Amino acid sequence: MRLSLLMIMAELHVEQVVNISLHKGSIYSLARTQEEGCFLSAGSEGIVVKCNIDEPDQAVVIAKVEGQIFSMLLLESKNHLIIGTMSGAVHIVDLNERKEIHSIIHHKQSIFDIKLYHEKIFIASKDGTLSILSTQDYSNESIVSISDMSLRMVDFHPYNNEAAIACSDNNCYILDLGNLKISHILKGPENSAFSVCYSPDGKKLFVGSRDARLYIYDLESMMIHKTVAAHLYTINQIIFISENRFFCTASRDKTIRIWDYESFELLKSLERIKDNGHRNSVNRLLWMPEQKVLISAGDDRNMLIWKIVS
Repeated sequence: MRLSLLMIMAELHVEQVVNISLHKGSIYSLARTQEEGCFLSAGSEGIVVKCNIDEPDQAVVIAKVEGQIFSMLLLESKNHLIIGTMSGAVHIVDLNERKEIHSIIHHKQSIFDIKLYHEKIFIASKDGTLSILSTQDYSNESIVSISDMSLRMVDFHPYNNEAAIACSDNNCYILDLGNLKISHILKGPENSAFSVCYSPDGKKLFVGSRDARLYIYDLESMMIHKTVAAHLYTINQIIFISENRFFCTASRDKTIRIWDYESFELLKSLERIKDNGHRNSVNRLLWMPEQKVLISAGDDRNMLIWKIVS
């Protein structure tokens, strides 16, 4: 192991500062708010909770919908919350008025991801289609058929006008957002592609699979640069933290792992016994850069706040 990597490992300190238990069911979605230190959480109960990391006992329920919540997006310009459910319904809640103002039924199966890009809302569904909504009136601008299997997650290139879509047919699709056509199909995973994340420098694409491996693609060649046996089970999410020096993976194997971006080497594994980590699948991660904390949430109904110092 390189000396510099050993130094990074020695300087990286992770401490769990609080365990927040506000939900009575699995947590599937996390989102930041405009308020400092505040975030949103939602899951199988069908409620959305707003919580401040410094005052978790002051948490409040800000929205409730019928069915399990799998995804959500806070549209900060309007303070509207877009909620995706297991049934395929999308609910839009005005957080100023604390009421639902719109309901959209474009999909008949689960909504696994909702993202904002260039004033458009992208909705990925289990039905294999990607719907694109206007942020002005929430009208449907396009529905793009990607696969006959589930679309699990969407991410956007930091510079190019393209999206990467992780799909249950084992592929990751690169969508040209100019013409809404598939430009590349990235193969590699031996099971469902579950999570996807572009590197902030736009040079690499990370795909996490149900086969527990992390596939790192070079975007110049569109070929696999490296395959990492990252976890024991499905990789549910990949995010960058700490000024993009590190990236984190969350898995069904109950662990969170922190990796060095330069070398793709494992730096830390946050686990149940040694770190008082999650008891069940870790479903979502959220990085709060101002506070330098990582929030993790999972099937054990807990949200763990991790202080990251490097």
